[in-house]
Amino acid sequence: MLASRLKIFFFFLAFFTNLYASNINDDITEQILKQAKNHPALKSYVPQKDLKTLEKKLKNKKNISIRIFGDSHMAADFFPRVLRGYLIKSNAIGFAHALQPKYQQNLNLKYSYKNFEILNSKSAANAKLNFPLGGIIAKAKEKGAKINLDTTLDKKKFQIGFLFKAKYNTSAFNIKDSQGKNFQLRSFKINKWSYKKLELTFPLEITALQKNAELGGYFISNEKDNSFLDTVAINGAKSDIWLSWNPSVVKNELKLLHNDLIILAYGSNDALFKGFEKQKFKNNLKHWIKTLKNYNKNAIIMLISPPTVVQKKGKKYVLADNFFTIRKTLYEIAKEEKTFIFDMHEFMKDSGGKNEWIKQKLSLKDVHLTVKGYELMAKKMLEDLKKYIHY
Repeated sequence: MLASRLKIFFFFLAFFTNLYASNINDDITEQILKQAKNHPALKSYVPQKDLKTLEKKLKNKKNISIRIFGDSHMAADFFPRVLRGYLIKSNAIGFAHALQPKYQQNLNLKYSYKNFEILNSKSAANAKLNFPLGGIIAKAKEKGAKINLDTTLDKKKFQIGFLFKAKYNTSAFNIKDSQGKNFQLRSFKINKWSYKKLELTFPLEITALQKNAELGGYFISNEKDNSFLDTVAINGAKSDIWLSWNPSVVKNELKLLHNDLIILAYGSNDALFKGFEKQKFKNNLKHWIKTLKNYNKNAIIMLISPPTVVQKKGKKYVLADNFFTIRKTLYEIAKEEKTFIFDMHEFMKDSGGKNEWIKQKLSLKDVHLTVKGYELMAKKMLEDLKKYIHY
């Protein structure tokens, strides 16, 4: 997606967050949900025994972990936060990017920083960099660069794992927490990703002790009840974004936090960019699912097929050429890999279509929804999920 359109989109989302969030249960959204009640947008190919396992965990409300991989539909955290509020009682945060790129957010965390740059695996210019899980690196532009990190959760004390690397085998970062504790992160492997887990109390001050020292993400957990829903999303990401991440590093990171439900929300950018190949798209996504399942043996996978994908041609928005091929392929993958599939386009179609969603301020003219639209979409997914799992 074009950067200029993303800027407009996320400015709109940020501006209207509070306005729309307070009205999620208004007459329009409730009416749409009621009308679509007999038109499910979620289909299950998941074995019954696996459904029962997830159902038991959700009813127990303890040690539930859900992870969402995706693109801009998930990166603003409006769809995920609804699931987080209904499915779990957050006692932890899970994985988080070292810093959030512009127009992205993690609503469980508050970031501020000085003299860091954000490197993004989506950029072709960064293709040869050594990216970890998530594909985002925070790189210190000078010694003394700082990140201030706090949580919006009531709980402040966590086990926090840091992924980091540096050019020299001296201390790379100093971590200071709200209790005055100071720890230094040092790797004895030059320019190799290292991991260090510490018990800390938010807020944190992270100071670079070397120029060009890098942070690759945080793993924020609670030993007593590790319930979280985290997002590993990048604006503009295609379904093969994971191919730009270091496979050995990613595999080690996937071992750190077990997931019960993994959601993959891709397809919009695959439809918008040139050079789409159906079999390549299918093979890559199936390979990624198998990789995730290797480290989460009992996890249920859910695919999310994107909302109606349109692109601007001249003065008009028209349906993206590959949209229906991608949608059909996602259903094929869901059947073959025995996953859920939630079809955003199907719900939009059954509730008036793209133009009606625009009229009701649920969708923008481009591929994105409004905050209200994402929250409505998430509520529909949760409502349909109850047909398979009683939570």
